[in-house]
Amino acid sequence: MNFTIRKITDKSRIFRHYFLFSAIALPIYLSLVQTAIADPVEQLLETRACPECELGSANLVEAKLNGANLSLAKLRGANFQKANLIGANLIGAYLKDANFQDANLRWANFTNADLENVDFRGADLRGAKFNAALLKDVNSQKSIFCRTIMSDGKLNNRDCRLSGD
Repeated sequence: MNFTIRKITDKSRIFRHYFLFSAIALPIYLSLVQTAIADPVEQLLETRACPECELGSANLVEAKLNGANLSLAKLRGANFQKANLIGANLIGAYLKDANFQDANLRWANFTNADLENVDFRGADLRGAKFNAALLKDVNSQKSIFCRTIMSDGKLNNRDCRLSGD
């Protein structure tokens, strides 16, 4: 009989140790996981996906974000100068005051995006889509337009011969 009681006590100790370990280790683990993914800029650079995230004034100069998913992201004042965003999904993104100077935006999709006061100077916009996008006070000097769909749905082929497309 003593043996049975001892066995139950041993199981009870195991349970208490397991419970105590779980109560301490789990919050620490969750904190580490949350810290690891807490920085949305790092998440974007690592996974090329950050839909609906807030990256206002983010420094993404020369970032390699081909095919990135930034749909519905809040990117006010973000700096994408010389970044590579070929085929990026920026549908519905809030990009007011963003800088895309000299960026590669071939085939990027800006449908329904807010592009007020955006700097596209020198950007490669071949094949980009701006369907129903707000293009107010945009600077697009020296940008390349070829097979670019503008906010009114019209095709802009201004630079097709110059770009070899």
